[in-house]
Amino acid sequence: MGRGDFNNTLQNDAKLTKFKTFFDEYTKTLKENNLIDYDDMLTSSVRLLEENPDILHYYQELCQYIIEDEAQDSSSVQQKLISLLGSKYGNIIRCGDINQAITTTFSNADVEGFRKFIIESNNVSMNCSQRCTKDVWKLANKLVQWKKDAFFEIYMNPVEGKNPESDNAIHAKIFENPISERNYILKEIKQALKKNPKCTIGILLRSNYQVTQWINFINNSGLKSITRSESLEQKSIFRAIYAVMQMISKPFDNNLVADNYEILAEMGFYKQRLGLEIRKYENPFVQINCDDIENVHLAQFYWDLNYWISFPHLAFEELAIKIGLHYFSSEIEKSNVYLISTLIKRLSLSCKDFSTLLERLGELAKKPSLSGFKFFSEEDESDKEFLAGKVQIMTLHKSKGDEFDYVFIPEMSEKNLTFDFEQIKLKNADFMESLKRLNVKYKPKSEFDIKQELIFENLRLLYVAITRAKKYLYFTVSRTVKSFERITEQEPNIIFTELLEEVEYE
Repeated sequence: MGRGDFNNTLQNDAKLTKFKTFFDEYTKTLKENNLIDYDDMLTSSVRLLEENPDILHYYQELCQYIIEDEAQDSSSVQQKLISLLGSKYGNIIRCGDINQAITTTFSNADVEGFRKFIIESNNVSMNCSQRCTKDVWKLANKLVQWKKDAFFEIYMNPVEGKNPESDNAIHAKIFENPISERNYILKEIKQALKKNPKCTIGILLRSNYQVTQWINFINNSGLKSITRSESLEQKSIFRAIYAVMQMISKPFDNNLVADNYEILAEMGFYKQRLGLEIRKYENPFVQINCDDIENVHLAQFYWDLNYWISFPHLAFEELAIKIGLHYFSSEIEKSNVYLISTLIKRLSLSCKDFSTLLERLGELAKKPSLSGFKFFSEEDESDKEFLAGKVQIMTLHKSKGDEFDYVFIPEMSEKNLTFDFEQIKLKNADFMESLKRLNVKYKPKSEFDIKQELIFENLRLLYVAITRAKKYLYFTVSRTVKSFERITEQEPNIIFTELLEEVEYE
């Protein structure tokens, strides 16, 4: 939606009026500072090419071949840009799984636009996947067959000899109350970890509110939970630098030194399970006589610790570089060390002492992501190790692109993810539709069309959730729920009777 397309006469809607006020101020601020945002980049590029044939010709000659990945997430303006650039030679390859197109919060994907491109083009079906065990990929195919209108009719096939094997992979349970449901999932997770401490586990939920509730529950049970994110805490290079800095800040605290030793040992830099030995010393570990340390691995750490506390004169960002380059050596790892050093330098402008800086870093480490901060990446095995054995909790949307040995989809009630036309709520969708109608060129949708789009979106969301599972997949729900201190009944999702009817459930 371009800014010039706003109708001057707004409907009598408080939310729309508030949005218009904010949007006008946002536009004014951009203009005053000679800035454009990402939407401007796209719409301006399209306008530039449409209005200037010579410029269009120039870029068409540069773009004789265009390959787009994750095409199912492209918006209509992105698709228009690609079409303009590729219209002369027609050599456009668009790769994507339209059955995983999520539009409500993941992106402003133009599902119908990509579907039209597939139908009108010479398409090649890449329908083999080695991720899922047989029961899981068969269930995904069954979902497509069950609601064909919501999907592009393509069915998943295994890769011979590559897919994981597991018997009775699908589990569906209906409980009388939420406590029973949660305790069942907790028991299954503990059994999975007992069988394989390094297995990956995902709990996928419809809303962020549910995510918070389940994080608290899992953490209070004694298990370790994390949210899947681009957080600092998840990155091994940051954890190593932060651990050493913590020890430098309080070198005489044996418990703190032991805790951070174990973090470094978990990453493979020192021998594991020696933190207890550090805690046993009555005097500060860093001050003892090295000749009294019988364990050679602990002695090595002793000398490293004394080495680290010998740099009080270094600026915080220089210390980070020295620590990072001591433990990491690849070019991408070095780049990320310097990236973290830059972040620390920025923080040091407002954090004048070491303890305040560490406190601020600790706060940032917990954030799901940092605006403007992105690691250079490669296949990072240490990141995988960090996730192994932990319960990852996230929304269904955020699970896209992920995979887990065990996937749990709890609270699968009709209220949370409905496929019932009569139960679809149009609150947010109705606002977005009203917003789009401010564009005089927009063709309004009927209530039926909007509801059908939302149901199709929910079905594709379920497809994404199902296909995250590699070995085992659990669907659970309770017949009652506590809301505003009252116990009320709720209806299990229709998949328990329509899609999972062959699975034994309670």
